[in-house]
Amino acid sequence: MRVLAVGLALAVLAFGAAPSVDPPREAATALARKASRAEKAGEDAQAYIYYAEASALQPKNRKYAAKMELLRTSAGRQSPPVVMRDPAAEPEHPVIDPFDSMTERELAQARSMNDVQRLRGKEGPQSLDLTGNSRSLYDKVTAAFGLEPVYDGDYPKDDPPMHFKVDQVNYHQALELLQVATSSFLIPLSPKVLMVAKDTAQKRTELEQTISVSVPLPPILTTQELTEIAQVVRQATNVEKIAWDTTQARIVIRDRVSRVVPAMALLDQLLSYRPEVMLDLEFLQVSSSDLKNYGFNVTDSFQAYYLGQVLRAALPTGVSSLLTFGGGKSLIGLGVAQVEAMFNETNTTGNSLYQAQIRSVAGQPATLHVGEKYPVLTSGFVGQPSQQPGNYFAPPPSFTFEDLGLTLKVTPFVHGMGEVTLTIETSFEVLTGQAINNIPVIGRRSLNSQVRLKNGEWAILGGIMSTTKSKANNGFAGLAQLPLLGYMFRQTSTDDEDNNVLIGIRPHLLSLPPDQLISHRMRVGSDTRPYTPY
Repeated sequence: MRVLAVGLALAVLAFGAAPSVDPPREAATALARKASRAEKAGEDAQAYIYYAEASALQPKNRKYAAKMELLRTSAGRQSPPVVMRDPAAEPEHPVIDPFDSMTERELAQARSMNDVQRLRGKEGPQSLDLTGNSRSLYDKVTAAFGLEPVYDGDYPKDDPPMHFKVDQVNYHQALELLQVATSSFLIPLSPKVLMVAKDTAQKRTELEQTISVSVPLPPILTTQELTEIAQVVRQATNVEKIAWDTTQARIVIRDRVSRVVPAMALLDQLLSYRPEVMLDLEFLQVSSSDLKNYGFNVTDSFQAYYLGQVLRAALPTGVSSLLTFGGGKSLIGLGVAQVEAMFNETNTTGNSLYQAQIRSVAGQPATLHVGEKYPVLTSGFVGQPSQQPGNYFAPPPSFTFEDLGLTLKVTPFVHGMGEVTLTIETSFEVLTGQAINNIPVIGRRSLNSQVRLKNGEWAILGGIMSTTKSKANNGFAGLAQLPLLGYMFRQTSTDDEDNNVLIGIRPHLLSLPPDQLISHRMRVGSDTRPYTPY
């Protein structure tokens, strides 16, 4: 019994003499258990803080850092952080490994895209006159504006003190100046919680929030324009990953917040919608024709009839008068010439108006076709099939469709609020009635012009004018060519036709041109110290 009492006394003395501070490994394990319980209770912000402290105690433990990164996004949405209950008041639970395998829910939360976190400190300017090391200054400045800092595990604790004095600054200005003074950068975790880390390239890569954004594109962009815009954004902001999908008309950007935010601002300016222009088109066609027929229609052919004997002479059916000669069985009759006077004149005048409206944007052509598509044979099977017995294959013919009629192509360019330059290409195609190797010949007339108009001003671009005059004489051979007397033996037909087609165009500006849009300036920092929005 005396030996047992001495042993118990020695154990009590050894326990009392033990240091009160736990080793870093045991303290980190205790913090990890608290973080696990907080995560199960839905308190991701507090769990993130516990994991950050555990990672600071055990920097080589990758499980702490992995869990902290998984909770970064969800913890940022919880503000203010929830105070944990006293673990001593909770019932004892069996010790379990808090780092079990990641679930699908955790992976989905880690990969989800969320908005960039912004701090919301106490509004209003304040004057500060502080002295202390980096951590002390951040504690005092954030407390003055109602914010709470969390420090990275490698952030120094015993750096030399400094004097920090500012007058009448808000929380944005105060934190910005403090970052410069301490060579630090901030990572907003929630509207009230922020993380402080040393401003190095490695720390920015490890801690700065990475986001992905998807930007819809206007349908007026071509593939070449989209490629050029993406190259400009990549070169100006150093964005690592940028991709575009022409089928869905979207650009996807993925990088750190300090790069994505200015890239979005630049992309918004480059993708500003171009000014739209409404074009009023009018096609006016005026046609007139004068057709005259006059003269004498004299019979130029005579038919002879055999009349037999004189006493039995009888006129053929349909013959009213004959000139006879001969006698007896040789009586012959000739039809008497008939004369018909003709004086006819026909005048025709027609007007037709075609109105149309087409809508386009600056720099993009708009096309209007009035007419029809005519099939033209381009290839076919020519020749006789082989005389040898058996089946043979005749390939089907190939066709292309040509646009017949009027085709108008207009490309507008906007100059400020008052003027628009129009580049116009006009073509008119018709069938000529001729063919070469059974392929029809198509006649084409084209007009290319450029005109600068005021907003709402009409312009006559040009026209297609055709004049046809024809005269034809028909009469008795020989006699119709006699002077003066020849008018009695011929008839004359004249045809005068005039066709005029005029094209008028008028532009209307529907949206503001680029020089009327305001370009917003944004701070981006330098290449070595980029500006992180908070």
